[in-house]
Amino acid sequence: MSFSRYYNQSRIKYLSGLKLNQMKPLISFLTGMVLVINAMAQDSSVLAHPESVISDGKFLYVTNIGKALDPGAKDGDGFISKLSLDGKVLEAKLNTSKLNAPKGTAIIRGMLYVADVDRIIGIEMATGKQLAEINLNPATGSGFVNDLTTKDDFTLFASCTDVGKIAEVNIRTGNVQIVANVKGANGITYDKANNRLYTCSFDFQNMKGGELGVITWKNFVPGYEKIGDVHGAFDGLALLDDHTLIVSDWGAMDHPAGFVEKVDLKTKQATKLDWPVINGPADFYLNVGEKKLYIPALVEGKLVIQQL
Repeated sequence: MSFSRYYNQSRIKYLSGLKLNQMKPLISFLTGMVLVINAMAQDSSVLAHPESVISDGKFLYVTNIGKALDPGAKDGDGFISKLSLDGKVLEAKLNTSKLNAPKGTAIIRGMLYVADVDRIIGIEMATGKQLAEINLNPATGSGFVNDLTTKDDFTLFASCTDVGKIAEVNIRTGNVQIVANVKGANGITYDKANNRLYTCSFDFQNMKGGELGVITWKNFVPGYEKIGDVHGAFDGLALLDDHTLIVSDWGAMDHPAGFVEKVDLKTKQATKLDWPVINGPADFYLNVGEKKLYIPALVEGKLVIQQL
């Protein structure tokens, strides 16, 4: 299915009121590209538009939007796959309940929390059973809840791309509060040691319009600040150490051009990693100890493993 058809069919109203004539840059994704050299395209034939990867240290968990590349549709064709750490599919579909277009994930106490269109679902990892559901739409107005990151054992942060908001979600009470407004908010990662929430954004109207930012709290009041002059079509985000961010960038919409960058938080300079092009590098998982990235190539339907 072409990316243009996906967007024309997918709840265009969720994309911040974009008009069809503003979506011409999105129109033709070229599919099918073989990753070579140092990248490993893993045993991922069952994957269907993989959007996010996470690990509990024993296995990988990959969210799949589904056969229809439609991230805003409540079509029930989304699923989560369980893989070995070397990328072999162990369980094609972990979840036992319906998922629509699952995206970002977080793990807390044996539960896999998944962003799914306008809600967050809690899935027991041992059984695949859904044990929790929190609807973010009433508090945020969002139909495109995208990434998740853990604050503590009871709290998640969630990015709402279509409405440009970052929300804080209490998984015990279901309470949802807006933390900040960030246009095109996409990847997020929380630095617990310093109480800083890093963000990256994606501007569908301008492939160089996304930015990196950080949310900090002063007297319990959150504030957003842009990081340097680093721009792109950003998706996945992770903290390598206290002064280095890793971010994925789609590069273009009309041809495979995705890449990954290191961003020095001291100098606020970005360095593009010399890797093969990735067709739609989405929400990756970073194993900090091994300095290894697990990157979902969303358009290709593959998982790519790269060593930093």
